[in-house]
Amino acid sequence: MKVRSQITFASLALLITGTSLLYTSPTSIVKAEPTQNESGSLQTSTLLDHNSVKQAMRDTLQFGFPGILAKTSDGGKKWGYATGVANLSTKKPMETDYRFRIGSVTKTFTATVVLQLAGENRLNLDDSIEKWLPGVIQGNGYNGNQITIRQILNHTSGIAEYSRSKDVDFMDTKKSYTAEEIVKLGISLPPDFVPGKGWSYSNTGYVLLGILIEKVTGNSYSEEIENRIIEPLELLDTFLPGNSSVIPGTKHARGYSQPDEASEIKDVTYYNPSAGSSAGDMISDADDLNKFFSYLLGGKLLKEEQLKQMLTTVPVGRKGIEGYGLGISEIKLPNGVSIWGHTGGILGFSTIAGGTLGGNHTLVVSLNSLGRDNSPNPFKNILLAEFNK
Repeated sequence: MKVRSQITFASLALLITGTSLLYTSPTSIVKAEPTQNESGSLQTSTLLDHNSVKQAMRDTLQFGFPGILAKTSDGGKKWGYATGVANLSTKKPMETDYRFRIGSVTKTFTATVVLQLAGENRLNLDDSIEKWLPGVIQGNGYNGNQITIRQILNHTSGIAEYSRSKDVDFMDTKKSYTAEEIVKLGISLPPDFVPGKGWSYSNTGYVLLGILIEKVTGNSYSEEIENRIIEPLELLDTFLPGNSSVIPGTKHARGYSQPDEASEIKDVTYYNPSAGSSAGDMISDADDLNKFFSYLLGGKLLKEEQLKQMLTTVPVGRKGIEGYGLGISEIKLPNGVSIWGHTGGILGFSTIAGGTLGGNHTLVVSLNSLGRDNSPNPFKNILLAEFNK
């Protein structure tokens, strides 16, 4: 199990790139009743427009996911749909207003805070990490003087992914990690490349950004996200849980994990997300994430210059992803539409959230399973259906 858990969470680092992570083989289907539940916020005029989205969601269940929910906001019109089950034991149906763990979608919140600080002239994106956190990234081939904040934000720093460490076991659902421990695990591994000379997804880097936020502001990253984003936008279903293993309230599905076909399905609803820290620990719901991305892409959270910087991408070398910016990626669909957002995978849940520039059209999808290793992207056909209208 130790080796398997390392593989599973090392592969999480690839989730943003849309690689084959989250589809399962149709030869091994979770026995979930295909209960369908349409949101009460559904707009009648959009029913026909969303038939293809609903079908794509139902098709996803055939690959082993218990349940799925989605909500969209398009020109002020909201639509929601859920199908499958929230609980494999009771067969309770999935609902569109459920909360869920958002995994690496947390990175967009963290990046937004860092960019706000840059817009306030409290830091410069081209500052070295050594300037702010002296001695933290040194040794074993690392030199913090050569690594900039911008490089950490766009994953060109070369800082190794801590989930590859043999000392990490993410299947231990009760274990707590501090941000400092996570960073040390990451830099115990050699750099992936010279800073600025490659691209490699690094959760370690985003945990380091949480430490940076506290150094600059005197407040934890969670306090800054709450003060700067959650409270002003009134995101009432968005939480930074810290070491708590609980998803607040009762409006949530059970979360499941099955690393491969040979493994039993495990209920991992209660999970200490401290291993994600400022890279992936948050909880939210579809309405809140649609609102967040609408405000962000609409230029209401960042100044014009900082939003421009966020949307300036570097190539990632993977098909379907135009590039990765500062805490956000650009997915170019076959019809030419660009979706800006982030995916997130954490034990029990898989998420995608984002939309078009200007924030007029956004989509959030959540599955109550991480899925199995080396399986295709479950979001592709849903994105195509929603943004092909």
